[in-house]
Amino acid sequence: MKCQELGTLGIARTRQSGSDKLVGFRNRNGPFLHAHLVRLRRRSAVRSGAERNGADVGARRAAQDDIGSEERMAGRLRATARMLAVCLVYLWTLLGSYCQMAPAVAGGTKGWQVGNGHKYKLTNTLIFRETESSKPTGDVGFRLTGELDITALWQDFNDPNIFLLKFELLSPQLWIKSRRAPEPEGFVEHSSKIEQAAEKPFFVLWRHGDVEAVYMDPAESASSANLKRGLANLFQYRTLDDEVRQRDASGLCDVTYLTSGDSVIEKRKTACTHGTLPPSKQHPNPMFAVRLESYRNSKYMLTQSLLPERVIDYEGHKMILVSKPDVGTSVVSERTLEQTVETISATAVHANSAKQAVVLLKPEYKETDIELQPMLATCPDAGCPTIDQAIEEYYKTLTASELGTAKSASAFLKLLPLVRNASPEELHKILKTPRNQRIKMQLLDIFGAASTLSAHQAAMKILRQDETGDETERYLWALSLSPTPHVDVARDILRRSEETMQNDKVSETYALTAGAMARHYGSAAVIEKARVSLELGLETCTGEECKLKFLRALRNLRCPAAIPTLLVHALSDSKTISIAAWRALKALPREAVTDELKSAAYKVFYQIGGPRRDSSVRTIALDVILENEPIEEVLRDFMKYLSSNDPAYEVRKYLTQRLELLAERDARFAEYLRNIYVIGNVTLNNYHMQAQRGLSTAFARHFLRSPDSNGSLVTVQEVNSGLLKRGIVDVVLESNEQRQAMFSLGLFAGGLGSFVSNQDEVTEVDDVEVATAGMEIDILDVGIRPFVFFTGQSELMGHVWSGTADTRTPAFQALASLYSHSEYVPLGSGFVAELDVQGAVSFELAGEIQLSLWSRNARSLVEMNAGVTVHGGTRVHTSFVQSKAEFTMAMEPKLQLSTTVDFSGPSALCMRLSQPVTTVKYQVYKIERIPGSRHRLRKTRRMKVHSPGRSYKLNQKNNEMCAKFTNLS
Repeated sequence: MKCQELGTLGIARTRQSGSDKLVGFRNRNGPFLHAHLVRLRRRSAVRSGAERNGADVGARRAAQDDIGSEERMAGRLRATARMLAVCLVYLWTLLGSYCQMAPAVAGGTKGWQVGNGHKYKLTNTLIFRETESSKPTGDVGFRLTGELDITALWQDFNDPNIFLLKFELLSPQLWIKSRRAPEPEGFVEHSSKIEQAAEKPFFVLWRHGDVEAVYMDPAESASSANLKRGLANLFQYRTLDDEVRQRDASGLCDVTYLTSGDSVIEKRKTACTHGTLPPSKQHPNPMFAVRLESYRNSKYMLTQSLLPERVIDYEGHKMILVSKPDVGTSVVSERTLEQTVETISATAVHANSAKQAVVLLKPEYKETDIELQPMLATCPDAGCPTIDQAIEEYYKTLTASELGTAKSASAFLKLLPLVRNASPEELHKILKTPRNQRIKMQLLDIFGAASTLSAHQAAMKILRQDETGDETERYLWALSLSPTPHVDVARDILRRSEETMQNDKVSETYALTAGAMARHYGSAAVIEKARVSLELGLETCTGEECKLKFLRALRNLRCPAAIPTLLVHALSDSKTISIAAWRALKALPREAVTDELKSAAYKVFYQIGGPRRDSSVRTIALDVILENEPIEEVLRDFMKYLSSNDPAYEVRKYLTQRLELLAERDARFAEYLRNIYVIGNVTLNNYHMQAQRGLSTAFARHFLRSPDSNGSLVTVQEVNSGLLKRGIVDVVLESNEQRQAMFSLGLFAGGLGSFVSNQDEVTEVDDVEVATAGMEIDILDVGIRPFVFFTGQSELMGHVWSGTADTRTPAFQALASLYSHSEYVPLGSGFVAELDVQGAVSFELAGEIQLSLWSRNARSLVEMNAGVTVHGGTRVHTSFVQSKAEFTMAMEPKLQLSTTVDFSGPSALCMRLSQPVTTVKYQVYKIERIPGSRHRLRKTRRMKVHSPGRSYKLNQKNNEMCAKFTNLS
């Protein structure tokens, strides 16, 4: 009895603590508890009888043995205590495990009843909008409604928790957004092919809230089958707090279940991966990445039998550009499933297994995966455009005169997917057509960007007839810029780069392309194979030009394993070889820079233990040290060097400019410099140290500022004898700690001191150098073969007298991919969302120069024109409705660099860097259509952002010289 009372007390306390379901628990477990308590009472009665007999005997012998009576009394007390302890342990163990259960579990009997079922009302809404949209007025989307009948037809004899459920969708109806809706932004009914989904039921093998198998007709359309998988997905749930890895319509996900009240379960899915849809494709450069933010939450209100009474399923996916998070689209799916009061019944099936039961019900049905399947590509009612039609439509915008415009980049994006899907025969015919010869170079850009085997075969077949090599180089440049090259194409280019060619320019471009393609492909095996091949080629070279070719190719590869080879050539006595090797070392990622490399750069800059180095070699070695997190002690040594008597004063000037530039960008770097100035006091912080002689300069000027990204022009100029010796202008984008040089223009010159230097000017004593000048281009981190303007004074004078490039002349033109991202996201509601972002740049670099020996002056103008188009969106295509939200961003940034040089007296150099007015056009399209009907809803929003033109201040010395030219004019 005491045990019963203790159990009642425990139940009462549990009630007081908030568990109102204990009555049901006690009722369900009554027979078990009753049998257990009867056993306890019987044991107690036996022990009580023995104790009574013992007491009578003790009474007759009380006078003889009082001590024995006391011991027996103590024994009885100990037995009672043990019995109470057993009751306590048992009840608290039972109640403790019970209290850990969810409230929903405590309330009723689990599962379905064979031959019976429930009717549910279903509402499923999908909305498409732009990322930053806060108002629903511009959204598009659709809604599905219907009834869902679910009946249990079979139960496993061995495991009563396994049921075969029949799902039947009744009266499905499509609702679309319409201005005729009774409420703003509401929905109205519309006929569609959704009724086809209701023609056939499907079956689900259900076990303890898990969907273990789905059976349906193999002839079911992909849209209908996916929709039914989404319905089955609603009935996968747990009734206890849990963290599991589950597979459902969303894929394989980390799932968390939390009880939030009586009969209420919250479900959250994260880190979902799918295996049935095409894999995602991403740009290898993080600056051009696309970020997807997803959430998948559900709430289950359960009945006493632990079946869904009401389900609210909410899912959203937002796609944004990493470099510009305010640009993107999103899709939101919301479902509600509510049980009605109506109950339904069906005839039970007698079978030994679920598969046998399905065969008895629907012999043609097959088991299928619950994960969503890909949708077949569909064409609009007018049909899919052919590649010939697209070329004809965009023919004018593909001409060379349109390069550098957004229209040219847009045409590139339209043709790129068509080229990727075309056959080699089709592509060969396009390149061979006489009418297309005018746009052949631009077509080769598109073929290279596609980087498919078909495009490569067609291009290489045509390029056999290329006598000058210009078309071959144009195609190879496009291949090197392709973010997602085909591995077989990369291998073929590497193989060809190992062959001996008559055209040295084409041979070098092959080597540079092989390095870039291997890096973009990203496979360690492919990169290693390319490194071995390029290093072997470098080792077998005997001439300087041959070595320069492979050193530049290794720069494009950027493989840390090549550091030992590059260091050997960086310490070469040849100035050009050493410069090329140091440029390759400087291009390595920061994490690959070793202490050995830093030590070598340190020795080269200070000219320790070796021959005197050219100033360009020293400044590049200096950049390697400064751009790889130098410690404070290293910076202190640099400050001491500024007070030295090094005759290369332009190197000291270059160092001061670089220190100032990096201090503006890096707070830690700036703090180091402040500490050095404070500790060094007057010794380091004085006019002699700060006001270094020379014209070399380094600075950055911002042309874009936003909370998420910044754009800047970074200029580094090394001057010698009053002339530019090595200059670089970088167009840099920064976002989320990522830094990307979109374009880099490098100019180099040498051996021109005799034309402009004065006798009284003290200059760095250089070896006799051949007059030379040229241009180096990097676009999207890919180095292009240098363009040499002239080599030798005779060639220079020939240009002067003939007036070469005295009119605007294109130097480099290209069409290239910027963004390349495609991803398929399975929605738990049974739809597949396609996310796609493609971007392109149409680029042109042109210039002109006039040189007068009579007036002893020169003028030059370099123009960089870029047309950028980024197009992306999110869409859902089914056989009964199609909706999408798309965006297009277009801009045409331009830069102009003009230079005026006067060497009639003391040499003077004026440089002007300017940016004309730039307009960013942003358009959002939201489109909805129903296949087989005339319904088409289109909502458009357009926006323009103007950036005023500006002229960038270079430095005070340049301003003074430009003022001098202004006064002369």
